Amino acid sequence: MGQKYKVRHRAKFGINVEKRFWGRGIGRALTNACPECARKAGYKQVELEVVSENTSAISLYKSVGFIEYGRNPKAFLSRHGMWQEVVLMRLEL
Repeated sequence: MGQKYKVRHRAKFGINVEKRFWGRGIGRALTNACPECARKAGYKQVELEVVSENTSAISLYKSVGFIEYGRNPKAFLSRHGMWQEVVLMRLEL
């Protein structure tokens, strides 16, 4: 069956709302809609990565039911040579 069979229950979630549209509920609407779409498509869990400094997004994801399951302290290297930590989260459907 191969590797794809082992991970086909997992959906990756990612959104990016342009800064000028923040605070209008767009991110929340997208985050709320995603689990139902994933469930209908047959996925068992939705996963995401978010920069640890983005506390607003982490709070939003937790309010929908995502839980933190790990961190990668050197996930991103900024243009300025600084490491950014990423929080790994998942939502079981």
